[in-house]
Amino acid sequence: MVADNQDFKLTLKAFHSEIINYHKSLKKEQENYQPIPEIRKLDNIIVQRNYLQIKQDVQDIIQAEMGRLLNDQGQKHLLIKKG
Repeated sequence: MVADNQDFKLTLKAFHSEIINYHKSLKKEQENYQPIPEIRKLDNIIVQRNYLQIKQDVQDIIQAEMGRLLNDQGQKHLLIKKG
């Protein structure tokens, strides 16, 4: 499959559509972009601590739900035992 670009248009291609970009307008718009303001500084220690906390929270939820399902005779059959 081939596609054309703005400088070289192909007549024989697998699809017949065209994306129209107004490059001058896009460039003007991009020149007016402003950097996103920094709200707070994050370092690797904070990110790692958050990751470990989320991982622990997920494990706690899994254990709580497994216990709930095991103690409910109506839902016990939903668990698949491995091994």
